[in-house]
Amino acid sequence: MKNKHYIFKITSLAIIFIIVPILLYFLGDFPKRNLLMESVSLITIIGFTLLLSQFFSTRMNKKLVKKIRMVNVLKVHKIIGYLFISILLFHPILIILPKFFDNAVTPLDAFTKLITTFDSLGVILGLIAYVCMVILLITSFFRFKLKLTYRTWRSIHGYFTMLFIVTATWHVINIGRHSNTPFSIYYVLMVASGIFYLLRTYLFKTSKK
Repeated sequence: MKNKHYIFKITSLAIIFIIVPILLYFLGDFPKRNLLMESVSLITIIGFTLLLSQFFSTRMNKKLVKKIRMVNVLKVHKIIGYLFISILLFHPILIILPKFFDNAVTPLDAFTKLITTFDSLGVILGLIAYVCMVILLITSFFRFKLKLTYRTWRSIHGYFTMLFIVTATWHVINIGRHSNTPFSIYYVLMVASGIFYLLRTYLFKTSKK
């Protein structure tokens, strides 16, 4: 019975955070590029939406934890987090990579413009989100080496996650190549739901342990 609940809950999360964005991607009327670049875009989108799913694969999701052992929930949470944050770390490189095939702009010029362009809200939000993502990765992977107590680490993890998700989502909606109205509505709904779970736990202390 527990295995059935486990499969059902994981399948539900997979549908919401993998199948739905894939459908939105293929149903959207987006300008098409070559297969490589479209594959990179799709992987980036799924990576981002799976990071949004992190809100719902923790102990904050009481229904999920109730039906599935906590150790299994944390295992899924860690795998998704480390894998897709690692993918998104290469996001700026994937933006610059096509410039190798563009005679108009060199990769170095593109990178310099990327990190020094402060007149674009979308770029600024992207840089903030990137810094938050690096902090999350370092504090999670090296938590014990940094000698962070659980309470301190949990606060850092929670608040930087919220800042990352808000700025990253705003960045995606603002200048994302595949941010049409359905995608934007989807992102806002997922982020609002996730932040609700987070604030309910961190501010209102509904979680006893």
